[in-house]
Amino acid sequence: MRLTLGTYEAEVRLGLVVIVLLLLVLNISTIYLLHHVKRQLTAEIDDRLDAALTAAARYTENNQTAEIESSQGDLFGRQYGITGIRTHPFTTREIDSLPASLGQSFAGESEFPGLEKDAMDDLLAGHRLFRFGKTNDVRFGLVVAQISPGRKSLILVGAEASIVGRLGDAARTAFYVAAAILILIIVLVISIPRHILKPFKLMRETARSAGMLIPSDGKDDVAEVIRSYEIIIGELKNNGAELERLYRESSSKVDRLERINDYILESIGAGVVNVDLGGRVIGFNRAASEILGYDPQLIVGRHYLTAFSQVMQVSLLFDAVLQRGEATGPREIELTREDGAQVWLGAECSIIYDDHDRVVGATAVLTDMTELKKLQNDLETNRRLAALGEMTAGLAHQLRNSLAAISGFCQLLQKKSTDHPALNEIAGSIRGEANTSETMISRFLTFARPLSLVEETLNLKQLLTECTRKFSVEIESKDISLTVDCAGEEITVSGDRLLLKEVLCNVLDNAVQAAGKGGQICVRVEMTQSSAVVTITDDGPGIPEALRGKLFTPFVSSKPSGTGLGLALTHKIVNLHRGSVSLGPAAGRGAVCRIELPAWAGNRMRPPVASAATHKNQ
Repeated sequence: MRLTLGTYEAEVRLGLVVIVLLLLVLNISTIYLLHHVKRQLTAEIDDRLDAALTAAARYTENNQTAEIESSQGDLFGRQYGITGIRTHPFTTREIDSLPASLGQSFAGESEFPGLEKDAMDDLLAGHRLFRFGKTNDVRFGLVVAQISPGRKSLILVGAEASIVGRLGDAARTAFYVAAAILILIIVLVISIPRHILKPFKLMRETARSAGMLIPSDGKDDVAEVIRSYEIIIGELKNNGAELERLYRESSSKVDRLERINDYILESIGAGVVNVDLGGRVIGFNRAASEILGYDPQLIVGRHYLTAFSQVMQVSLLFDAVLQRGEATGPREIELTREDGAQVWLGAECSIIYDDHDRVVGATAVLTDMTELKKLQNDLETNRRLAALGEMTAGLAHQLRNSLAAISGFCQLLQKKSTDHPALNEIAGSIRGEANTSETMISRFLTFARPLSLVEETLNLKQLLTECTRKFSVEIESKDISLTVDCAGEEITVSGDRLLLKEVLCNVLDNAVQAAGKGGQICVRVEMTQSSAVVTITDDGPGIPEALRGKLFTPFVSSKPSGTGLGLALTHKIVNLHRGSVSLGPAAGRGAVCRIELPAWAGNRMRPPVASAATHKNQ
């Protein structure tokens, strides 16, 4: 570096020297202050020692005793703040051996260092002597007292002086620090500026090697480097603005891609649920909300165990992935939603990896298979119906011929047994059972043969009235409460009167049998956007768990005497009318049957008007 760099380095050195000198002055001031405080404290201790020596000498002279009793010594200690008092009597002949005997006397009992010959002469001359112990923690005072002619006593008292000793140690330490500072001044002034200026020199060489150093007049290297880096910083700002623009464009593209991804997730028919490694739900699309029946605002952000506490099958999927690291393949699960609806789901849970193949969460894909399961059940039902039709068609002719022959023989037997009442009664019973079997076979044939519709426009309320009138006697005898609630007077459908009446009568008959004596039945008719819905609810024992989902299957019945064909025929007729029928548990107790039929195109949609009629014992 040339002149300017040398001037800058000299300023740095001068600044360091000033700082070090200030520290040195502060250190010297501290040493002086410590010594001053030490002298003040020593003077105060000496004053107390002098007062104690005066009192002790007066005591020995007045009492002409060389020893001071321990109680008197304790009194002196409390009065003058001393830690101890010792006496050493001697005679005129023992003066020369006094220093040695004094050291022997106090050896091992105190920190008193002993007396020199000159100090002893001063004491014998009547002077008082004050000095520190060997460790500077105790300050001693000595005086010689006259006991009697030819006999004297050396009195020694001590006072606590540890703080004085610590002040002395601190003063010595400060002195050593001051000496070290003086030594460091030379080292700092020589070496530190080189280290301080090293980055500056490196910046200059870097700018020169990059071709960005702006030449100067050769005297101001600092200005040269500053101007060069100002230009570099300006270019960096321009480049930063360009980078910021590119970043905004890339962020906008990323945002668009994220929105498209969100649109895709919200548009697909499969439910998607995403959780992070902590189990917190971070994604819940519209299809998942519709399938599981949850509001996304109540799900996102919560732990999956809490969010899906009512559908543990979903929680088990995430447990397998997050806790055991096992991705679950496609599987079918059945669950009951919070609204009580039974749904079948196709579920698959996978691990989510980031760009570095690190696990960051799990995703579950849910597909609503309820309709597919329903179609499968319908297909199975139709398959059984077809098999039943083939069987029934083959057996109907033979069974009817046999039953006709049995009925004919019974009728003949009744005519010839008019004189035998018992035989006549047995023949009547046989004929009645034959007629019952004939009726059963007729129902089999009705169920098995293809049905054809004679469509007409029907008023559902009138049709229900006709059906309930059929059961009025049984309802009255069992004291059953029947409530019919129609949301509108003109809810009409297009269908076969006889077949639909058979459907409603079958369901009402099951409800009456289930409700039993004193039971309740509620019939409700309402309109949706495109359907008329009839709901029949009873408060009976409900549907056994083992039979749920099987009651529309032929020969499956919850009643001991049931044939299992009534609901199967109901299902067949409703499907023929392009409708749907379901049977499940009611809220609380009992069972509910829901029949949904396409509404007649001439219906005018209007706000529901409650028109309820309650029939008690009718």
